[in-house]
Amino acid sequence: MTGPTDRLPREDVTTVEIPRVPDDPTPEPAEETPTPRSGFWRELSGALAAGLLVLAIVVLTIQVVDQAQGMPGPGVLVVIAHFLCAAAALALQRQADRRRGPQAGLMILLIGVVTGIAVWFFWWA
Repeated sequence: MTGPTDRLPREDVTTVEIPRVPDDPTPEPAEETPTPRSGFWRELSGALAAGLLVLAIVVLTIQVVDQAQGMPGPGVLVVIAHFLCAAAALALQRQADRRRGPQAGLMILLIGVVTGIAVWFFWWA
């Protein structure tokens, strides 16, 4: 009779050696894959696009708070225009991140133009 700690006898199984790796393997030359580079202008345009989105959210918050207090606030058209500019800048930035060369440069330039329009018409003028 076997107890809870006793095991039934089993046949011996031969073990197989695992092949060893040499101590100093010679490294194979790795393929050099081009790493994606992001430049200053692409990063700046991304910051401008993200900044426009934050600015649109701030303008919306100001509009809601002012309406709750009975004041006119910046206006619904200004809020909509801020969100349209932010959406345009984010869409352009998405395209700029996926393209290279002159196409990406044009997208980055257009982000600067959209940002300039938003700042000029809604903050400076």
